[in-house]
Amino acid sequence: MKQLAPVAALALLLAACSPEAPAPAEAPAAATAPTQPGEARLEADGFTPANPGGRGAGRKLGFGEAEPEVIAFITRLRGDQPPRRDANAECPAGPLSFADWGDNFQLAFSEGRFAGWTAGEGAPRGFATVSGVHVGSTLAELRAAHPEVAVREDSLGPEFSAGDIHGTLSGAGDDAVVTTMWAGVNCVFR
Repeated sequence: MKQLAPVAALALLLAACSPEAPAPAEAPAAATAPTQPGEARLEADGFTPANPGGRGAGRKLGFGEAEPEVIAFITRLRGDQPPRRDANAECPAGPLSFADWGDNFQLAFSEGRFAGWTAGEGAPRGFATVSGVHVGSTLAELRAAHPEVAVREDSLGPEFSAGDIHGTLSGAGDDAVVTTMWAGVNCVFR
């Protein structure tokens, strides 16, 4: 049996008390929340990993959260597998530390706070934006999902910006694929 949201439960109670009241509508499911292991909703201000076993939407990890709490949370989700840690004091954005769990999805931290994420080639396909864009999506799919996307050529090659989510492409044609995506602070040298 599905659990009803508090508002829907109140509507049900009121409908039972009033013969003229229409039947309440079922509360809509959150369509954009990840529900399977290996999924995460990538956002411009953080990301939401799926809970283990696909149980529910997970907890959003927003930029600005304390590094130890973010690391501990993801480590628990990964079966207590500790992350690989690295740091670079010479990033264009300033000194950053990094954590990854071996799946080409990296978290960046600045001054002890969660500051950015990067999904590289080989990142799980289920790590996608709300509109379904992921590493491996074509430029045509990116443009369909984000009509405002800007593509430019720079020292990294073809690069895109879709709002505050950025990345690189394998080329400039519609069949080119997204090779890297990131949001927040990163350590990209141009």
